[in-house]
Amino acid sequence: MRSTWIKYGTSIGAGAMLFLWIGIADALGADAATGWRPIYDSVMRWLNFGILVILFFKYARKPLVSFLNGQARQIEKNIHSVEAEKAAIEARVNELEAQQAESRERFKAIEERIKAHGELKKQKIIEDAHRESRLLLESAKRRMAFEIIAARQNLRDEIVDQAVDLAIQQLPQQMTDQDAHAALQSNIAEIQSLAQT
Repeated sequence: MRSTWIKYGTSIGAGAMLFLWIGIADALGADAATGWRPIYDSVMRWLNFGILVILFFKYARKPLVSFLNGQARQIEKNIHSVEAEKAAIEARVNELEAQQAESRERFKAIEERIKAHGELKKQKIIEDAHRESRLLLESAKRRMAFEIIAARQNLRDEIVDQAVDLAIQQLPQQMTDQDAHAALQSNIAEIQSLAQT
């Protein structure tokens, strides 16, 4: 405590001497005709200033120092609070980034499953289309075969009818009973051979 007073006292003393010297130099530089009043005013001004400085250091120093220390503590508290908030925000950001990365991974897995499911569905649709086209082709071939068989049958029936009509018209004039019998046998054999194909 004593060393503090010595330090402050020395500083105050040096300051007072400097101010007095400046004040006296100012007063000595004034006109000699003005008298003692300007010197007195200058010395009193500096003396009052010195007294104010001493009173300030004696009475206002502790409250000012405690005020400044309080402000420093408040600023330090604010800095710690802001740093804590910053750490909490960084932790939240890291957590959100981790959640985002996890969401991306889940999205990729879902996307891959959807693609795989789509590929399976596509394959199934293609297979169904191939099966349906084969069935349609087979059905069309069967219908065509039935139509060909029906057309052949109709053609045979018409040929037989025409042959019979022709035979009925021409045979009685040109054929004998033996020829009629032989022709009939021949026609029956021909009809049977056509029916078998």
